Order: sequence, then C-alpha cells, then structure tokens
Amino acid sequence: MIEYTVILDIIGTIAFSLSGYILAARAKFDILGVMVLTFITAFGGGVVRDLLVDRIPFIFHATYPITIVLVTIIIAYVFKLHKHTKLTDNIIFHLSDSIGLSMFAFTGAIVGFDAGFNLAGVVFLSFLTAVGGGIIRSVIMNEVPFVLTNDFYGTIAIVLGFLVWLCKTFECLNTPSTIALLVFGIVMRLFAIKYQWKLPKLI
Repeated sequence: MIEYTVILDIIGTIAFSLSGYILAARAKFDILGVMVLTFITAFGGGVVRDLLVDRIPFIFHATYPITIVLVTIIIAYVFKLHKHTKLTDNIIFHLSDSIGLSMFAFTGAIVGFDAGFNLAGVVFLSFLTAVGGGIIRSVIMNEVPFVLTNDFYGTIAIVLGFLVWLCKTFECLNTPSTIALLVFGIVMRLFAIKYQWKLPKLI
C-alpha cells in the first residue's frame, strides 16, 4: 500500500511542476530552460530536505518523480496553460502553487517529525520543503524571491509546520485532520492572494 505522504508528494510535484512551467514559459525560456526551471521548482525543496535528514533524495532512487514532471510539462504545453490570461489573474498558476505549498509544507513537517526533529526543526523543514524550490527558481530568474519580500507564502508553510507538529505530538493526526490541514493551507494561500495579505515591513 502506498504511504499517504507519497501520494501528497506526487500531488505537490504535479502542482509545483505546473507553476514552474508557467513561469518559465512566460519568461520565454527555451526548452532546456523550461525543463530546468520546472524540475528545480518541483524538487528543489525536497532535495534539500532529504539531505538535511541524511537520506538519499527521492528523485535519485524513485522512478515516478521525473516521469511526473515530464508528463506535466507535456500536458501543460499541449493545452497552452501558460497563455491563459496574465499571470496575476492566472487561477491555474495560483491554484497549483497553493496546492504545492500545502502538500510540501505538510510532508516536510512529517519528515522532520519522523526524523526526531524538535519543533523548530519541524517548522524549518516544513518551510524549506515548501519554498526551497521557489527560492532557487527566483534566483535563477534573477529575481528577489517573493517569499522574502511581499507575499504571505512562507508564513503559511510555517503555520502548517507548527500545526502538523502539534497534531503529531498529541497523536491526533488522522485522515480528517490531514485533509483539514491541507485544505486550510490551500485556502489561506488563495485568500492571501485575493486580499493581498502581506507581513508588515520594517520601513
């Protein structure tokens, strides 16, 4: 039987692959550039996560992750998803990015907890898994990572990491609570986009 975290990783990989593809295609990257940016968006955070818990990154021993990304790129290209409205209004991009954020923040926290990390470690791994690929992607695109400037993105990953740690600590993480946490993360991200939630700046 497939572990539920693997299923969540698959969903997150599809979601982040799609958002990475849309950004790369809109930036007019060539085929190689699109593939590199899509792979980094999908796997960047997970690879760093696995290295921190001293295990071989899953993309180097499982066959499905790379296949998933390639299939996602092909489908996204065939349906020209990068051409659907401007990026700020592209519900496909925002929904896929929100799903990826929620899935990877959750699985990152689970991996951290199962590895024996304390609260700070679990939250950090949740944050890193969710935003790591996006940060690397932004650097490659010569942009300041939006998670560090004017978005509510990283905050949601931190909150999810804390809630997962709380549920695991008190042994109340089950199917209903898992679904509730994942939906909470997605909805919070979409609300943050719609209502332009931002953390206060020092200046």
